[in-house]
Amino acid sequence: MIFTDREWFLLAICSVFYVTLFILVVEYSRRKIQLLQSRLDHIHDMQKLAVMEQKGRDMNEIFTASVYLRIKKYLAEGKSMADADWTELADTVNKIYCGFNEKIYSLCRLSEQDFHVSLLIKIRLQPKDIATLTAHSKESIASTRSRLYQKVFGKKGSTRDWDDFILSI
Repeated sequence: MIFTDREWFLLAICSVFYVTLFILVVEYSRRKIQLLQSRLDHIHDMQKLAVMEQKGRDMNEIFTASVYLRIKKYLAEGKSMADADWTELADTVNKIYCGFNEKIYSLCRLSEQDFHVSLLIKIRLQPKDIATLTAHSKESIASTRSRLYQKVFGKKGSTRDWDDFILSI
């Protein structure tokens, strides 16, 4: 089988195209791995800092906060939270768990719903209670938790994995 000059030229062009495409895919994968690794390093640093900050602090402080007591009242009445309550909760959690808001927002882009779910996990509420307070279904809350874990860590995880992570920072 003998190739013409045109066929050789097309073979060379295709070869260059495939080699270039291969190099681009490898480079993209390498950068994605580096980004995930730096994100994981950042997460580990946050967890170490949180452990150091929590030593010697009364961990029950959140349970006596006025916003927490109001949340318990809302749960007893089956009500969802108002905007002012969310603001107060975010401020209280951020004060008790030094810089929690900045830590969580530094991980990835979060929607308001994502942030609210994370706040309620941080104060150790159950998924059914989170659903009530956010006016969403329990399934929606479970989906949010597992989606957030995948968004931050780049791999599938359970809802419990996200909860454990939030409690660790």
